[in-house]
Amino acid sequence: MASVRKRTLPSGEIRWQVDYRDQAGKRRARQFATKREAVEFETKARAEVAAGTHLPASDSITVAELAKRYVKHLTVRRDTGQAMERATLATYESCIRCHITDPEVGIGTLKLAALRTVTVAEFRDRLLEAGRSIAMTKRIIATLGFMLAFARANDLIFTDPTEGVTVRRPCRSSAAISHEAARQLRTNVKRLLDAADDDFRPYLIVAALAGLRASEQRGLRWVHVDLEAGFIHVRERADIYNEMGDPKSSAGTRDIPIGPMVVNTLKAWKLRCPQSELGLVFPNRKGGVRAQTDIHRLWFRPLCEKLGIAMRWHDLRHFAVSAWIDQGFSVKAVMTFAGHKDYRMTMERYGKLFPSEDHHRAVADMERRLFG
Repeated sequence: MASVRKRTLPSGEIRWQVDYRDQAGKRRARQFATKREAVEFETKARAEVAAGTHLPASDSITVAELAKRYVKHLTVRRDTGQAMERATLATYESCIRCHITDPEVGIGTLKLAALRTVTVAEFRDRLLEAGRSIAMTKRIIATLGFMLAFARANDLIFTDPTEGVTVRRPCRSSAAISHEAARQLRTNVKRLLDAADDDFRPYLIVAALAGLRASEQRGLRWVHVDLEAGFIHVRERADIYNEMGDPKSSAGTRDIPIGPMVVNTLKAWKLRCPQSELGLVFPNRKGGVRAQTDIHRLWFRPLCEKLGIAMRWHDLRHFAVSAWIDQGFSVKAVMTFAGHKDYRMTMERYGKLFPSEDHHRAVADMERRLFG
């Protein structure tokens, strides 16, 4: 049972007190300035107790305290080899520190018991108003969701306030590669290859024609390059700390066909590349993993500036995918070679480049896969 009663404090102020028992049978009380607030809380608490989801404010921890526990949990996972890379942990820590518990826009001081869907939606809007990009805001809300899933698993909260809170992109086509962009990429890549020196040119050729992610190329070992059969087998990657690990996702483990230009380039490069105890294809001078910042600083950025080309390193991967499409590969083949997890990822970014008949073939293929 729950009741609402009027109380007069020693100071003469009026308060409205809600007395009730939680789902464990423990007596609880909470005071409010107005009767309306007290009645609203009593109705809500009664429903939550009946559903077994009530979380008394006095027993609730803050979002900041949850963040500490969550990071500690992730650290244990990292230290015990439970699918948590050092770089991923650092990303979560940065997201929590710079956004979720940020004193200006964050919600670190809020108790979990006070979190509601509307609270998270207001937090999302503050992030966007403060200048966070749509992509960043989406990652922040996702990270908050991971934290709350951890809280639910540990009986610190019983609902997910992030459920239903979305961050909409302004336009799906804004990230799509157009035919004009693909043509410009072909021109720029050809100029880069023509101007690159003998040390950098092999690296560029593999990036542009095999479509490896930067981390995959930095972690590529000779044992995973089959020059006879003409395949690069993606089995590892090097993170931002130059530590070797598994590919980005299960789809990242794949076999990419390479043609004579890549094969002959790698055969020539293998004769003179630096020695590496790790057996890396593109090691640094000491044989270790080459940092992506060094690739940018020493080679890629100076070459782009010299040629007056505005390009990002990831554009080389876009070039490879657009070349596969131009060659007539199916959506399924492109998705597999690129290491995308699903059709949507491939079609949202590169769909404009496929001939219309490929769109119909992809949809038909998807229907067969889903429904037989």
